[in-house]
Amino acid sequence: MNNYVDQLLLFAHKIKKCQDSKYYGRILTIEQNKKGVITIDSVKGCTMGASKYPTGGCYGECYAYAAAVRYGIDFTTSVSRKFLDREHLATIMHILNNFGVTWYRMGVAGDPSHDWNNTLVVCNALRYAGKVAVITTKHWIKLSNYQIDKLKDLAVVFNTSISGLDSDEEIDHRISQARRIAETGIPSIYRIVTCKFGSSKWAKQCREKQDYLLSLWPIIDNPFRVSKSNPHVINGDIEIIYRKNSIGGKYVSLNDESTYLGKCETCPDQCGVDFNSIKKARKFIDIKQMDLFNNERSTLNEHRATATI
Repeated sequence: MNNYVDQLLLFAHKIKKCQDSKYYGRILTIEQNKKGVITIDSVKGCTMGASKYPTGGCYGECYAYAAAVRYGIDFTTSVSRKFLDREHLATIMHILNNFGVTWYRMGVAGDPSHDWNNTLVVCNALRYAGKVAVITTKHWIKLSNYQIDKLKDLAVVFNTSISGLDSDEEIDHRISQARRIAETGIPSIYRIVTCKFGSSKWAKQCREKQDYLLSLWPIIDNPFRVSKSNPHVINGDIEIIYRKNSIGGKYVSLNDESTYLGKCETCPDQCGVDFNSIKKARKFIDIKQMDLFNNERSTLNEHRATATI
């Protein structure tokens, strides 16, 4: 990866001028986390999520919120991240193509819904990489019909983040948006943050909501990584267990003890990306190759025409 990092450093002097150390930078980056997930966040920070859950972000345990606080970044301010220029886009594409993956994630350190237009621009710019964009969102802001149609053309996959920990209103809204997306033919997955709940009244209500969510289809079971100091853990509302093999947090609340906790590469879920999604995304490679072929043929014909004059 060192050679790719060196390429990104070519932009360091420009990026520095565009950043304020208190906020996320406005220049798009590509990253790989401990799970091996390739991340290209069109937005970092989560204004609406942090506003709804001011202490620690969603459920008081948002890993992106905690990381931002650790580095002195204001997570409450959503920042749209964009390409600096064509050279920057080419570098991101080059790095993405050198990872042995078929898809990348958006919505790791911020919710793409804070700027759907920019999310659409980024997905469109990266389409010729032939990788599936997996967009993870809580739908704080609804997509327009136009945006959904365009994202369908780009062969994206949606993961709607949802949980029994959510309010009834949040669950209704997120399910309605996930269904709205699915009705257009876009793969729309319920990414359910699950817990093993205790026996209190609050825990029973959450379990009932969780059981309903787990009855939906298609779903991904995403166990809640939670700290021992969480108030709901301390009072027994949420039961946790220590799992050495758990990436993203060793203390985890397991509704289903067989749920996968390891690296992305061998995860059976693959964020809902299947063969058909990959096939649709790869069509852009063929389109790009055909464009290059047509351009080369046109140039060759021009040379031939000039040579006969």
